[in-house]
Amino acid sequence: MRLSNKVAIVTGSGSGMGRAIAIEFAKQGAAVVAADINLDGAAETAARIQAISGRAAAMKVDVTKRADALALADQTIAAFGRIDALVNNAGKRCVKPFLEHTEEDWHSMIDINLTGHFFCAQAVVPQMLKQKKGKIINVASIAGHVGRPDRIAYCAAKSGVLGLTRAMAMDLRSTGICVTAISPGSIETPLNSEASTDKTVDWGGETVVGRWGKPEEIAYAAIFLASDESDYITGSEIEVEGGWLIGRARDGEINRA
Repeated sequence: MRLSNKVAIVTGSGSGMGRAIAIEFAKQGAAVVAADINLDGAAETAARIQAISGRAAAMKVDVTKRADALALADQTIAAFGRIDALVNNAGKRCVKPFLEHTEEDWHSMIDINLTGHFFCAQAVVPQMLKQKKGKIINVASIAGHVGRPDRIAYCAAKSGVLGLTRAMAMDLRSTGICVTAISPGSIETPLNSEASTDKTVDWGGETVVGRWGKPEEIAYAAIFLASDESDYITGSEIEVEGGWLIGRARDGEINRA
């Protein structure tokens, strides 16, 4: 198994992509800390892992609070003795027009989607330095690459995640700690439930692959980045978005004989 004897923290793992990542990590042999502000959701994820004979613990964390992030790292070490991987997955989205974004909306998007990644990374790095190795995987978004309508704060935060990833990789150079990012596209999660079930839109059909992505497909990329197979990769990003970002066709070009 690709993650045997490793210990991983997955934030935002009470549902959606985070839950899929946590479960797939466990299938690959990792002991997993399912961390979420919703402790009931995290506990359900941990229970699912334990039901398949995996090792897991549920922990509550508000990633916007540095003290919570530090406590999460300490509790993980107490429970499992080490930290090999951190998946910064916790996130939230605000969809409303530019002028309707409030001060609270702005700070919420930045705090949860960007600052939380920073706080959690700071919390685990001291242990990774002791081990002389570790993997930090930041979940970004296609919204970090392009302008998306009615998502000004979310786009700003996810763009920041990409910059954070590159800067962290530089600051942690030659330590054995690799920092990478994953940019998901249209993935069938509770966050996207409205769009994925709306028959008047076809976000999946807009991709080159021609369908929505599954949460497990984000997990598969994360497994690679958390494994020893990616030891020569840092500061880089994987786009898991069905080819949505690679180009655009004009009306009539795709179906032309």
